[in-house]
Parts: sequence; structure tokens; C-alpha cells
Amino acid sequence: MIHRSLSILLSGLLVTACWGQSSLPKHLKKPLDKVSAEALKSHIAYLADNRMKGRLPGTPEFDLAGQYVEAEFKKLGLEPAGENGTYRQKVVIRTAKTIPEQNSIHFHSATQHLDLEYGKDYTVQADFNVARNQIEAPLVFAGYGISAPKLKHDDYAGLDVKGKIVILLSRVPENKFGSTETAHLATNRAKVDMAYKQGAVGVFVMPPPTVGGPQGGPGSVRGVVLPNGKAEGRGVNPYPSIKVVGTLTWAGLGKIMGKPELSSRELAALLYNPSAPVVIPGTARIQTGTVYEHLESFNVVGKIPGSDPVLKDEYVVHTAHLDHVGIGRPVNGDSIYNGAHDNASGVASLLEIAKTYQSLKKERPKRSVLIVMVTGEEMGLLGSTYFANNPTVPKEKIVADVNTDMPTILAPLLGVVPLGAEHSTLMATVQKAAGYLGLEVMQDHMPTEVRFVRSDQYSFVLQGIPALHIKYGLKTSDPNFDLDGLIKDFTKNNYHKPSDELNGSFNFEAGRTYVKLNFLISYLVANAAERPTWKPESIFATN
Repeated sequence: MIHRSLSILLSGLLVTACWGQSSLPKHLKKPLDKVSAEALKSHIAYLADNRMKGRLPGTPEFDLAGQYVEAEFKKLGLEPAGENGTYRQKVVIRTAKTIPEQNSIHFHSATQHLDLEYGKDYTVQADFNVARNQIEAPLVFAGYGISAPKLKHDDYAGLDVKGKIVILLSRVPENKFGSTETAHLATNRAKVDMAYKQGAVGVFVMPPPTVGGPQGGPGSVRGVVLPNGKAEGRGVNPYPSIKVVGTLTWAGLGKIMGKPELSSRELAALLYNPSAPVVIPGTARIQTGTVYEHLESFNVVGKIPGSDPVLKDEYVVHTAHLDHVGIGRPVNGDSIYNGAHDNASGVASLLEIAKTYQSLKKERPKRSVLIVMVTGEEMGLLGSTYFANNPTVPKEKIVADVNTDMPTILAPLLGVVPLGAEHSTLMATVQKAAGYLGLEVMQDHMPTEVRFVRSDQYSFVLQGIPALHIKYGLKTSDPNFDLDGLIKDFTKNNYHKPSDELNGSFNFEAGRTYVKLNFLISYLVANAAERPTWKPESIFATN
């Protein structure tokens, strides 16, 4: 799973549901009984071995992991569904880095002329598509920068921002939206998208007043280069008309507003609860500079063809990320970040799902199923961004994505949290699949971790494709067993650390249950008469 530092805090809960067990269809019983704990362990052992050196994209070890998956696909009889008759889809990763000395902001008004200081008053996001850019435009404050009529919130109502640079508050209003809506609307990318639709030409986001110093800086950010040459990604501004995206500090805002003596909290009081519209008289002249580097990686894509003459041309996608973070800072003398749970276990799960499909003797899936192992998730959902934008099958024929990222198989699996499913008819599918296994569908017990936007299903959601990600629920058979504490302890001591290795922390029987559930979800979707649809009230519905 992509690190929490790439996300923004949220609040809210998913819908809770509890469903009784129903009878599993006979033709599925034997294939599901064959889901193997030993196979899961064997796949994880290979992919999380020290010789894989953490599976960093662009390294020989990531290529070795890809070769392993390809060999397994071939052994299972999956059809190559990458490029040029192979299992691979090439992904070019672009690293963009801001050049501080090429960035400047000069603000002038009737009463003042001043130059802001990079790194103290502001930072600028690297521009993935234009190495040198410049703009001169007036500034306007636009609240949280959220335009969401379905949620009865529109910061742009009655506000003309065309041709202007908008200054926005980070995050979202507290306790106003649901968990997944909050996670999505709090991202800078969502704020940039909404500003673009309103005609803005630049975006500066304010950090919370309790956060000291600038957010961001001249560090590297990554995206992918699409076949048309355009860059895409979580940190990418894809709009030529948006000339600058950055962070304005409270010190910088105080200077611009002619109130440098005010603290961040005093300035925030003016913005959060204004008694009158906030006016920022003056114009900013901005120049930016960015430098690029590129590396080549790949996704691995296998196909299980559908059996229906018509529906076989539609696709249900299973995703899991093959990469991890490579070699890093030593911890207790160990510098290899093996990524056994994150996400060798997810890759192993998809290989068992593919095996289950291939073992079906009757009732083969009507729609085709793609098993997609993506690259660069830890770098910012890069492989899934590339595939969702540029799939190896017609995009309009992809009906759903079922993502698997760090199943966290630490204890018996009795309850699950289907992140994102509540926005579409996939929730009913999850409920039915969970009912077959006697699992409880539960609310998100970690809403502040913004998990909905931190893994590969989010890339498909942004392309209008219903998607979900199954995570652990906190149901236990023993009221004295602290499952929440166990997960938090694992997260604190092992997540994105060298200690995420194949060891006694794994509960492989829970892994079997996890595989069965994800298989059943995709199988039900593959055989349904109608493809999944967004709920009309969802912010992701286009109608």
C-alpha cells in the first residue's frame, strides 16, 4: 500500500452491513476448496526473498519478479494480454523535480511590491508537462476548493475564478462528508480538477494552521507518460491552462494580505469564518522550472477468456501491485524492504484466484477476466494509473476492478471492509459473496488512514470504472482478542520496514478465505446480466 504520507487525513465511516451465510453454488465448492495455503506461502517466499531486494521498479530484481509472474501465468494457461502478444505492458515512469532557483513569485498591488521566498513562503509542484512556465494573474480565495453539488457543497458558488489563481484550504470541512468522499475530495489532484473546471489558471493550497513550515518542496514526484506524450498521476497537473500548482504558507499569505504580523491561527480565522468575502487585492507574477528523469518498468497482464459469445468482450479486472520500495535505511542491520505482506501476499492471492478460475470445469465466467500485476504503486499508483488510462483492452469494456493490496492476513478473517464498494452496485455483489462465506461486511475502522485513495482501485475510479478494495474487518470469535491492536502493532512495527518478511505473522487459512471472497466477487460480476453501475447519488457517477 502506498505510504500514508502521500495522502491526507479524513473522517467518516463506510456503510455497515451484516449478512447471513447462504449456500455456495455446488460447481464452485471444489475449486474453492483447492485454494492452497501452501501455494500462497510459496509465492510469498519467492517474491519476498532477500535476493529480490525489495522489488523496486527499474531494477533487475523487479524484472525477476515479473518473470516469476509470467511463468506462473504460462503454467496456469492464462493468455498473454499485454502488448505485442506478450504478458508485459511497458510503463515509462517520469520523475519530475522542481528547480528552486528557477522558481519565483513577485506580488504587486497598489500598496506593495514584494518577492516571496521559496521554501519559506511557498513551494511549487513540479510541472510534468512543461519544463519552464510563467503566469501573471490576480488571486482569489476559494475556500476548500470543493464543488460537489451532490454533497450540497460548492465553494465556487457565486465566485468568478476564470483567469485567476485560486488560494484554497487543504483537506475538507470536518465531519461533513463520508469516508471515501472525504478521502477523494481532500486530495490536491481533486482540487486541481475542480479548479480547472471553474476556469482557474493556478492553484495554491494552504496547509492546516497547526502545521509549521511549507508543505512539499523541491523533492521528486513521479508520474507516467501516456502514449500521447502526456503525463498522468496523483501528483500530476494534466491541464496546460493551469500554469502553476503549489503550496502557500501562512507566512506567505500574511505577506500577500498585508498582515505579516498575524499568526497562522489569526489568519485562519479570517479565512475559515469570514464575516465578509476575503479580498486579496493584487497580482502575482510567477515563474517555474522543472527537470525530468525517466525509467522504464512494466505491468504484467494475463487473460482468462469469457465463455459468453457477447459478454466475453467485456472484462473484470483483478489488480495487485508487484513492486515494493527496494533497499532503504537499515533497521536493526537489515536494509532490504522485502514487502511480504505489502504486497507479495496480494500477488500470491491473484495467482490463486487465477488458478481457481482455470480449475472451473463448469460455469466458466461469461465475461473475460484480466489478472493485472502493476508496477509503481509505492511511487504513487503509477502502474495502475497507466493501465486505467491506457488499458490493453478497450477501456469502455472494463466493467469493474477488484484490487488486492496488503490483505494483512494476521488472524482469522471473519469480517471485511469493502473500500469504495458503497458507491456502486458492487456493494450488493460483496454482500452476496460474503454471505456465501459467512463473513460480515463492516464499516471502515481506519477512516483517518484514507485507504480508499492509497491503492490501485482509485486509479480505476478516476477513470469512471466501479472498483473496490477488500480490507480486514475487526470481527473476532473471541471478545478478548484485540484484532485492532494486532493490526495497529503490525502497522507500527512492520509496515514499510525491513521486518515485513515471511514469518510467523501470517495466517494462511485467513489468506485462503481472502482469496475465496475476491474470487467470488469477480465471478459474480463476470456472470451478472448487467455490468456494475455507479449509484446516482455517488460523486463518481457522471450523470
